[in-house]
Amino acid sequence: MLDRQSPVPLYRQLKDTLRQWIENGVYRPGDALPPEPTLEAQFDVSRITVRQAIIDLVQEGLLVRERGRGTFVKEPKITQNLNQITSWAETIMAMGMTAKTVECRLEETVPPVWVARLLDIDPDQHVTVLKRVRYANDEPMCIMTNYIVSRYVPGLVEEGLSSESLYEVIETRFNVVLSRAEETVEAVVADEYQAKTLKTYVGAPLLSVTRVTYDHNELPFEVVKAVSRGDRYQYSATLTGRPRQSGAGK
Repeated sequence: MLDRQSPVPLYRQLKDTLRQWIENGVYRPGDALPPEPTLEAQFDVSRITVRQAIIDLVQEGLLVRERGRGTFVKEPKITQNLNQITSWAETIMAMGMTAKTVECRLEETVPPVWVARLLDIDPDQHVTVLKRVRYANDEPMCIMTNYIVSRYVPGLVEEGLSSESLYEVIETRFNVVLSRAEETVEAVVADEYQAKTLKTYVGAPLLSVTRVTYDHNELPFEVVKAVSRGDRYQYSATLTGRPRQSGAGK
């Protein structure tokens, strides 16, 4: 129960208690929290205290309020670490979830001009294009398009994929060594197609990521354009050090 002698405000104590319930699995993703009057009676606090605790947890991303329905434990976001080259499928499976491709189109064609520029190839040079809708635990998460310089993946269009992870196929079947990747992340809003495909609404926040992947010779062999649901996906990066300032310490 709450400690009324503590200098910690009651709403913060209640927030910490609710967070512990969620972290300990008392309430799981998708479960509804008890109604506010029930929490008031259970903890002998005011409606304002209950609401402030819930508002804080909503802002922290642990809860979501749905008008007319109640307050629910939010599904945790899928976090991709930006410090390693990993495929989308590898990230999902590392979190104990099931990665699945629902729609897949594989073809060889001329790339958009911006892709040719990033790959440093002639605009009329063909690339292998892989378009997929990626699911995690039967929930649509990402619309992904890979543009690969075709000489790196001969026969891929005819043979198709043998794994959810494209990088696994590239490494094992075609012996390509992934050296490094550069990513640009920006916030966008869902258009009609994206909203329908990702089962969200037009104007919903999305994360748009452009990746350029390089081989061991430091040549770009792939460009990826991935659009993911902003409410279910996030990126994490580890930052180290500080740039030295000219004249620092003087």
